[in-house]
Amino acid sequence: MKILVTGASGFVGKNLINRLSPKYCLCGFSRRKTEGINYFEGDIANIEDLERAIVNVDTVIHIAGLIRGSKKAFYTTNVLGARNLSILAARHNIKKIIYVSSLAAKGPLEKNEPVSYYGYTKRLGELELLKNSHIYNLIILRPPVIYGPHEQEVYKLIKLAKRTGFFFALKHMKLSFIYVEDLIDAIDVVLNCQFIGPKVYTICEDACYDFFEIADIIGYHLAQSIKTVTLPDIILEPIFFGFKKSGIFFDKINEINANLWVCNSNEFMQDFGFKVKHNLFNGMYKTIRWYRENGWL
Repeated sequence: MKILVTGASGFVGKNLINRLSPKYCLCGFSRRKTEGINYFEGDIANIEDLERAIVNVDTVIHIAGLIRGSKKAFYTTNVLGARNLSILAARHNIKKIIYVSSLAAKGPLEKNEPVSYYGYTKRLGELELLKNSHIYNLIILRPPVIYGPHEQEVYKLIKLAKRTGFFFALKHMKLSFIYVEDLIDAIDVVLNCQFIGPKVYTICEDACYDFFEIADIIGYHLAQSIKTVTLPDIILEPIFFGFKKSGIFFDKINEINANLWVCNSNEFMQDFGFKVKHNLFNGMYKTIRWYRENGWL
């Protein structure tokens, strides 16, 4: 089995390559050089770049995606990139595509639809891949917050808490999480299964957390006292209103205003016999240890 990993130089891509390259013949596709495997440099929105990488491949693990940027950039990477992959996978007889999408494509539990432009483009990317799913097997995974070694968004909150002793909370929100090793183990299970798609799954640990619980776990592993500061609506609303009136594109407004970014892995567990190993406590321990050992904290 020869596997192409798109977005190979990103957070999930790096962890996947470190974990699975001893087991499979992997090649990477990304805008930046990828260490440790055969590598193709290119932009996924450029179909000629992607075609150079996809020839003679059996399976594609599609991780490439944009998590911040302009509306045009989101559409170009998340939608056109998926469209190019769908076209080329059909053209070159790819057997299986595993698409690492996002819970944002499903939306928060109370809405059950995307609430941000990022989420909409991830959903549109799924639909592009579904167009040719009668030709290849397609499994779509929708993880919530992913954390672990090399991750930089949760890391910013941890770094701020360590430096200031403060953790800023949204009192109304609950979140599901998945440690990156568990996500990669789930991908590995799909790689070795003859399951016929298309199918869409959410994948996460069993529990969900509010910001106060998250702060307690981070403070415990930092071995310091962390004060949780709740951001009241009286502060948030004027900020959001100002962004809207000024015309500044601020895609996270609706995501921040949502309440329940939560999911479960029940269907994935039933179909594949897979269970997530890490909860936030032990996953955060391993994550913070990695940040320390690599000079991030």
